Amino acid sequence: MSKVMISKQNFIKFLHNFESQFHLFNDALTFLWLLTQITFQILVRVLMSVEPGEDMEFLKREFMEVIKGLICLPIKLPGFRMYKSLQAKERMLKMVRKIVYDRKMAMEKKETKDSGSPNDAIDVLLRDTGESDGTQQRLPLDFISGNIIEMMIPGEDSVPMIMTLAVKYLSDNPVALACLMEENDELKKRKDESGEGYAWTDYVSLPFTQGVISETLRMANIINAIWRKAVEDVEIKGYLIPKGWCVLASLTSVHMDEENYENPDEFDPWRWEKTGASVNSNKFTPFGGGQRLCPGLEFSRLEISIFLHHFVTSYTWVAEEDQIVYFPTVKTKRKLPIMVTPR
Repeated sequence: MSKVMISKQNFIKFLHNFESQFHLFNDALTFLWLLTQITFQILVRVLMSVEPGEDMEFLKREFMEVIKGLICLPIKLPGFRMYKSLQAKERMLKMVRKIVYDRKMAMEKKETKDSGSPNDAIDVLLRDTGESDGTQQRLPLDFISGNIIEMMIPGEDSVPMIMTLAVKYLSDNPVALACLMEENDELKKRKDESGEGYAWTDYVSLPFTQGVISETLRMANIINAIWRKAVEDVEIKGYLIPKGWCVLASLTSVHMDEENYENPDEFDPWRWEKTGASVNSNKFTPFGGGQRLCPGLEFSRLEISIFLHHFVTSYTWVAEEDQIVYFPTVKTKRKLPIMVTPR
């Protein structure tokens, strides 16, 4: 993401829209629902520069059909969930292909393909070239269109859930909430006094805020486990995994292991003050690891950081009782009904 200048400027501009959305809370509202609406708008803007309107509503409607088929019976026949989801994906692809094609034509017409900073992910992918042999190899338009949709899946679903869970954990832990408010109030005060705008580093350098995010990810990892297939015989601690066998690696088991974390069932953001949140640690893998590390890691952390900052510095809230369920994926049973009031 370092080659995308929008990751430092436009991301922040889009994410500040959180502040203008909380007027919707006249009565107790399901928090997850609102965050999903907001993050989807941000995501579509960052990926494709699509503004609120008919196109965004179309993408939202079809995307909801797509994700319903992520866990379903693999029956590709009319009337079944998988078939409906695949049809919705084709309709999305048709729109995204047109957006990508129109952008490509506009860039070639203006001859600005290599000038200025990219405005969104489509710009980045259209400019991406292969330089190993000194030639420029443009990515196929279908490849770009497919990747745009693939990027939407983890960004739209997991980020609002982590935000919701962070608010729930903080609601249940007043001491942690007070520390978070103190840290973010101090940042807001400095910015108000200096008149400076917020930068990427302002958000991600808040140690306790990052500890809250890491602890939320540890306790409620959205991806419980991952499947991997052995491409050759592998021996681990005396156990042989034959070539061709599939292995289910439980990420949650690692995060909740007493050998890795003291009192793993307790929400303790302070534990990260000493250990840090290394993405290379095999004891902390909310974004995967190795060559399969999630490319949206930094964006997700930034998005959650900005949300928490503006939420705790501008609002107080009372959350109703809710329960976290962990199967088939982590979620709150009632989507966290909450009453929000300005500070």
